[in-house]
Amino acid sequence: MGVFVTAAKPQPKALNRAFLLIQDFEHADYPEDSHWTLITSKEAPSDVPPATVLPIPDISDNNAFTLSSMAEINTFIRQNEDLMTKMGVLVERPGLLSIRRGSRRRRALSANRSTSSRSAGRAEFRACRLPYEEASSMIVNLDMANMDFEDFVDEDAGEQEDGSWMWMSFPPSTKDTEEESEGEAKREVALKELRDGGYAD
Repeated sequence: MGVFVTAAKPQPKALNRAFLLIQDFEHADYPEDSHWTLITSKEAPSDVPPATVLPIPDISDNNAFTLSSMAEINTFIRQNEDLMTKMGVLVERPGLLSIRRGSRRRRALSANRSTSSRSAGRAEFRACRLPYEEASSMIVNLDMANMDFEDFVDEDAGEQEDGSWMWMSFPPSTKDTEEESEGEAKREVALKELRDGGYAD
């Protein structure tokens, strides 16, 4: 899955933390099963690049997508459809993640191709701003086509000024427990290792 960072001069520690939090710790083994690839160049590689390994170095001076809009990222994807399809960015219900502000705000932008807004064969994206930890679940469920974009957003709030939609969490579980899940525990261990190494905040 492709990851685009549009923040201006993202701090490496904040970026590493964000990149870790989007990983699937509930249903996959990290880092072996990571499918996230950071894309920083508009020169598309000849083949599918491997998943990005943490820690990520400072990308401030070599990130071609700094301050890019969703429309600009969409254009890049459409110009490289074959490769993006192989990377899993373009599937029946694709997921695209753009970390706009590598900061403590803990918010990412997850986008789904809209099948109702095609123009001249080009599909646009609708975006949902959501917590990093929720990004993997949303994208996987959209990819599996067992849930729709509307299931994750606050339709009453409508589209926001920046073109994104507000994420809406699911009702709390009826199970009366506050115990940390196995996935959450694994995430905290991995995050601690990054912090102890000085790679995350």
